[in-house]
Amino acid sequence: MEPALDDAIRLHKSGNHAGAEPLYRAVLERDPANRGALQMLAMLLVQTGRPADAVGHFRTILRLESGGVAGYSNLAAALRLAGQGTEAIACLHRALALDPAHAASWFNLGNGLKQQEKAAGAGWSYRRTLVLEPGHAGAAGNLKALHDQWGPRLDEAERRSVAARRPEANADTRTAAAEALVAVGDAVAAEAMARAALEQDEHHHRANRLLGRLLLERSGAMGVQDGKPFAVDRALVEEAIGALRRAVAARPDDDEADWLHVAAVATLVQVGMASDTVLRDGARAAWVRLRRHSKDTVAASVIGFHIYRRDRLVLASWLSRRFRQRFTAAEVAREHELGLWTMLRADDAFFRALPPVEAVLERMAPLEWRIEPAPGPSGEQVVFCCCDDVYFRRFAPALLESLAERMPGATVAVHVVAPSLETEQVMDRWRVDGRLTVGFSLDRPDMAGWTDIKRVTYYASARFLRALQWLRRLDRPLTVVDTDAWITGDLQALREDMAGYDVGLMLDGRRRGPSREIPVGFAVYENTTGGDRFLSLLGSYIGHFLAGAEVYWMLDQMAHYAVLDWLNRHEPIRMRRFDFLNFPYCHFVGAK
Repeated sequence: MEPALDDAIRLHKSGNHAGAEPLYRAVLERDPANRGALQMLAMLLVQTGRPADAVGHFRTILRLESGGVAGYSNLAAALRLAGQGTEAIACLHRALALDPAHAASWFNLGNGLKQQEKAAGAGWSYRRTLVLEPGHAGAAGNLKALHDQWGPRLDEAERRSVAARRPEANADTRTAAAEALVAVGDAVAAEAMARAALEQDEHHHRANRLLGRLLLERSGAMGVQDGKPFAVDRALVEEAIGALRRAVAARPDDDEADWLHVAAVATLVQVGMASDTVLRDGARAAWVRLRRHSKDTVAASVIGFHIYRRDRLVLASWLSRRFRQRFTAAEVAREHELGLWTMLRADDAFFRALPPVEAVLERMAPLEWRIEPAPGPSGEQVVFCCCDDVYFRRFAPALLESLAERMPGATVAVHVVAPSLETEQVMDRWRVDGRLTVGFSLDRPDMAGWTDIKRVTYYASARFLRALQWLRRLDRPLTVVDTDAWITGDLQALREDMAGYDVGLMLDGRRRGPSREIPVGFAVYENTTGGDRFLSLLGSYIGHFLAGAEVYWMLDQMAHYAVLDWLNRHEPIRMRRFDFLNFPYCHFVGAK
C-alpha cells in the first residue's frame, strides 16, 4: 500500500476526517485509478454528510471493477442518502442479480424500500438479510421498527391477500386485497390482484381506478416535468386511460379517476405520445369535468390541445382567454400550463392592435454596439446568440469553440444582457482570435421590480428583437442558435436548403401544443421582405407581453407559432421546415 494512503487510512480510522481527505485526494491526483483511495474517500464523503459527492467515486470503482456486487451496493447506499432512491434500488437489483446471497445488498434494499414507504418489500428484504446473516443488528432493528410502525397494515394486507387467493373470492374481495397491498407499498402484488378482480368483473369501479393509478405510476408519466429528461411507457399510459375511463363510466362521480384520466391525456400530449383518438376522447371527458370543476387547469389545457390539433388556433385562443378570466394573476403564476395558454393570441383584432416593432424597440433599453463584424457578402449567413451574463459564462465558450471548429471564419454576432467586465474581455479576445469574425452588442435594461420569471423570459424572448436589429444592420441572413447548444455540423450546408425561403424553423412533428411545436433553439431569418416581416411581427407580439405584468416562460416559442399561424392565414411567407427530432447540425441541452 502507498505510504500516503496508509497514513490517510490511519487518520480516517482515528476520526480525523479533515486530515485524511486531502491525503486521499493527493493519492488520486497521482493515480486516479487507485481503488483503495477511491473507496476510502467515497466512504469518508458519506460519513461526513456528502453522499452526492461520493456517488461519482463509487461509479468510478464500478467502471474499474465491472460486475462488483459490493460496488453496486455501496453506490446504492450513497444514491439513497443523496435522495436518488429510485436509481439506488435499480443498483441493488443489479447487485442481487449478480449475487442473490449478498446480505449487504438485501439490507440496503430494505432501507431504500423503507424510505419509499414500501413496507412489504422492506420487510421481506430485512428478513432475507437475517436469513443470510442471522446476527445482522441493523436488519433486526429496522425490521422491529418497521413492524412497530406498519404492523397493523402489514397484517391487514396479509389477511386480505389470503382471503383473495381462495377460489370463492369475488371481485370485491380481491379489490380490497389490492387496496390493502397498495397501503403497504407492494405495487406489484396490488396490480396483480386488481387484474384478478377485473377478470371476474371487467367493469368493477374500484379495481379499474386502482389499476389505472398503478399503471400510471409504473409508466413514468407521473414524474414528467418540462425541460427534464423523461421516459414514459406509452402502452402503459394508454392501458391506464382505458381502466380509468371504465371506472368513470361505472361511477361518473369518481373524482379521482376522472382527474387521473384527464391528467394522463395531458401528459401524453406534452411528451408527444398522444394519438388524435386519445386526445379527442380526453377532450370530451375534460368538458364534462369542467362543468363540475370550473377552474381545472388540466382539463382546460386538454381541450386547448384538442382544438389546436384541429388547427383552429383562433378558437383555442378565445377559449383560453375566456378561461383565464376565472383566475387571479397569482393563480396563473402557480399553474405553468395555464400561464402558457394565456400567451396564446391568434385573433385578428389582437394582431391589428399590435404596435409597430419600432415602438417596441424604443421602449427597450438601447442596444449598444461594441464590436461590429467586417462587412460580408449579402448572402453569407451570420450566426447569432443572445443571453444574460450568467448564461454567457456558463455556455457561450463551448458554443463559440464549436463554431470555430465546425465553421472556421464564420461571422458570429453575440448579444449579452448586462455583461460583466469579464464577459466583455472574453469577447475582446475572440475579436483578435482570428478563427471567427465576431460582433458584440449589449443592453442594460432596468429590471427593478421584475419577477424572476419575467427576467428569464426577457433573456429568452428579447433575443429575437435584437436579432431583428442585427439582421437590418448587416443585411445578411441570420441564424439564431441557443447559447447552451453547440454546433455539430457546418451550417453553411443549410444555405442551399434556404434558397427561395424567408424563414427556416425546426418543427416538432409530435404536435405537443402551440408553445412546444416550434422549438426555437435554432431558426433562420433571411434578409428578405418576408424574413423581416416575420421577425418584425414576432417582435411586436413578444413586446406586447414583455410590456405587461404577466409574462411566462416559453413566450418565444408560443409567439413563433401564433405569428406563423396568423401570417399563413393573411400574408403567407415562404417557410422551410426542419425536423427537430432529427436535426443534424446542433446538439441541444435538455430532453427531446
